Amino acid sequence: MIPYQLVRSKRKTIAICITKDAQVEVRAPLRAPISSIEGFLIQKESWIETQLKQRKQELEKQAAFSVEEGDHLLFLGREYPVHLSPDCEKPSFDGEQFLLPQQDFSRNKPLIAALYKSLAQNYIEKQVEVYSRLIGVVPSAVKVGSADTRWGSCSGKNSLNFTWKLMLASKEAVDYVIVHELCHILHHNHSTWFWREVEKVMPDYGERKKLLFKLQKHLLEEGW
Repeated sequence: MIPYQLVRSKRKTIAICITKDAQVEVRAPLRAPISSIEGFLIQKESWIETQLKQRKQELEKQAAFSVEEGDHLLFLGREYPVHLSPDCEKPSFDGEQFLLPQQDFSRNKPLIAALYKSLAQNYIEKQVEVYSRLIGVVPSAVKVGSADTRWGSCSGKNSLNFTWKLMLASKEAVDYVIVHELCHILHHNHSTWFWREVEKVMPDYGERKKLLFKLQKHLLEEGW
């Protein structure tokens, strides 16, 4: 039997999830018998082993990933060279290159994320202003965080939240996410009416959306 962690809740069905650290998590109803849970695991054993192998390979790639002198970092879909300097105290980006402290990548990685977050706040705020006028809405706030599973979100109070990881995407993809969330101010759902609003501003939103799937793979491989 494959080792697993059992999480019970008021759900109706049994589901299997492979966690970020390559563990098997089984989500089951409160009263589901262990025999049923483990029977389901046996039934899905081949699928689980495939997913575990894939996730472990991803973790190995993430552990091996590093940014050194001569490497490149993405900004709005373009690659820029990286230069490490002993005189640099914190990362910066001048529009032509990234300047990083000359130290181990494990120390630079959170500093790079902080730089991206600052760049994201600046770029996204400007683009939100542009598209707000086009759509005819005004968000109550615009924030940038480090969400892993969402590019952006719109709260019930019309506060927009975006992940800094969008800064690795192309401008076309970033602007799509901005328009998507602004249209949620008009429709807090994904109804036909919502998608019509998105299409009014961005008729090619479908193609822009596909660009994000490619970026997801890139982020996963590098462990951002």
